[in-house]
Amino acid sequence: MRSGEKRIAVLEELDERQRAAEHHWVVDEEGHVPFRRGVEAVVGEGLAELADREMRAELSAYSARPVHWAARLTGHGRDVLVFARSRALAEPEVYSPAPGEQLVELRPAQMVALRVFVALADELAPPPAEGLSEQVRSAHFIPTDKRGGCT
Repeated sequence: MRSGEKRIAVLEELDERQRAAEHHWVVDEEGHVPFRRGVEAVVGEGLAELADREMRAELSAYSARPVHWAARLTGHGRDVLVFARSRALAEPEVYSPAPGEQLVELRPAQMVALRVFVALADELAPPPAEGLSEQVRSAHFIPTDKRGGCT
């Protein structure tokens, strides 16, 4: 796991625990040293904050036991999670044609020409094939090979 992925995993776990916490602070627990180390690493980046002495005293009073360590996400930490979650949604899909269709890869200039062809459909003697306009509109550019895919 890369360091960025580890950081996001720590933020995800902190967020999950914080949502479940009664006072929105994740308090210390025995045996969670790796989690605490991960949180302390993101604290240094401003993505989480540790409770100061006064807040730990307040949390100790709420829980009727001593709280030696407590943490929560900062606004920046929440923003990083929102961005990370949206990136997961925006990951490029693996395009595979539907049954009976074929994937066609075009250069950007070829795709422009195809879009012009489809835009002129009403003025052309033989119109474009049925469904071509929708396929062109839904075509995706795949930056890794610098070609657009159209099924």
